Amino acid sequence: MPRPFAVHRDDAPAYWSLGELLTVLATGEQTGGAFSLLEERLPRGAEPPPHVHHREDESFLVLAGELTVQAGDDLFRARAGSLVFCPRDVPHLLTVESEEVRMLTLCTPGGVERLFVELGEPATAPTLPPHDRAPDPERVVTLAAHYGAEVLTTWP
Repeated sequence: MPRPFAVHRDDAPAYWSLGELLTVLATGEQTGGAFSLLEERLPRGAEPPPHVHHREDESFLVLAGELTVQAGDDLFRARAGSLVFCPRDVPHLLTVESEEVRMLTLCTPGGVERLFVELGEPATAPTLPPHDRAPDPERVVTLAAHYGAEVLTTWP
């Protein structure tokens, strides 16, 4: 059974993962599997490849910047204050339109946040990663599959 908790974003664990700063505000473990909540700072050019989640829905609340989200056949332009919902089993692709996007990502149910943690390293400062190290594509595909996600090589 989950226990009540509170966290300030400055005290939450942060990771440099796939070219972004990822702050884990709530894990699936903390919420009894109900959800995970991440704050992401994503620079233009560090977007994830087209992918689909088979276990969870993903919702993005844009806090700053501008993002285009293609979810299946739908295309959404999301600026600060916009929410975009991507249901499970619907392929989606994110494109950062501004220099950087800051957003909250809600995954329901929780658990997939472990994928980003495993692919990353603890952030030593609350900044974007200081280096541009490309992840090993094979490792990304393998870990994604382990967490019920699929990296797409072609757009449906």
